[in-house]
Amino acid sequence: MAERRAGAASRPEQLESRATFSAIAVFVVTGVATAIVFSGRHVPLAGPGSIGAFAAWCAAGFGAVAFAASFIVEMRRGHAAWRLVLPVIKRVIDIVAMSLGMAMLGYLLVTAIAHMFQLGFRGMVVDAYGGGLLAGAAAAALAYIASLAGARVTTEGLAGLAVLVLFSGTMASMLVSADETWWQFHFSQLGNTIGATANRFNFALIIAGLVITALANYLGHDIEQGMRRRGREPERVVRLLSWLFAVIGLLMAVVGLVPDAVNFTVHVGAASGMVVVFAVFVGVMLRRVPGVPRDFIVFTGLVVVGIAVAIVLWIPIGYFNLTGMEFMSAGLLFAWLMVLVRMTRAYSAGGAEPDAPQA
Repeated sequence: MAERRAGAASRPEQLESRATFSAIAVFVVTGVATAIVFSGRHVPLAGPGSIGAFAAWCAAGFGAVAFAASFIVEMRRGHAAWRLVLPVIKRVIDIVAMSLGMAMLGYLLVTAIAHMFQLGFRGMVVDAYGGGLLAGAAAAALAYIASLAGARVTTEGLAGLAVLVLFSGTMASMLVSADETWWQFHFSQLGNTIGATANRFNFALIIAGLVITALANYLGHDIEQGMRRRGREPERVVRLLSWLFAVIGLLMAVVGLVPDAVNFTVHVGAASGMVVVFAVFVGVMLRRVPGVPRDFIVFTGLVVVGIAVAIVLWIPIGYFNLTGMEFMSAGLLFAWLMVLVRMTRAYSAGGAEPDAPQA
């Protein structure tokens, strides 16, 4: 592992100043753009061609830019300097993936809030100037949050981003699906339709998968730090675990890229592959990483048992259908993921101090 550069990361007050400046700039640009686009018209808060739809796209775009800019600035100032050993292409893909995750989350959040307000203020329309204030405020809020998030990316934060993108994208797809019987088949049915339903579901899978590939390096770094503190050589194990976790993300992206209506074999193969690679990842981690807390081992066993029970309740018992099994299994895996990232974060700080880097 390369030696860390001298730390010169921004102080908290500097991060707040940059986020505030970003929010003000985004408010002005979005407000003016909204006033120009909707000049002379009165439009609803939500729906096609609405203020909310325009604000959601602005929030997504500016949120992604604010996140990426803040992340790059802090990297150059020495924060998370361990990432400098990664190939340039991997660093670029990670930044794009995390920024897209922030963008999609912002888009869905603003869209949902706009629809909630439209339901509360039924029949309400706004002019270009009032809409500019509303759209500017929404985009500015997302830019502020994204700037702060990009400045201090953590393992827990990335895991939360992946889960939120996948959850919110799936929920958004469910709520607007024209096929009211999709749940009688499986979740992948949401990605087989045409329009917003399929786009949101499939993009959520793709972006969440890419975020997980970025998360793989953060997990690997935490495990590496923990193993060094315990006097173990981590390089081979960490490389294997990082690759296994990244493959899970890549397979998730393939599931979104290739709906089962397009190619059933590839879609199901990628989905099944995630399960197989997950099992290998867990086996390698529990066998090759020393000092893993016993509570986490027990929790992992309970998750595996829970997934097995879900499968049995689907086939052969038939208590619920494939969608029910997927829902139960996904919930258990998301819970396991959040516990995993918190465990590895604590693991990285445990044990004796790591050896000082060689000159």
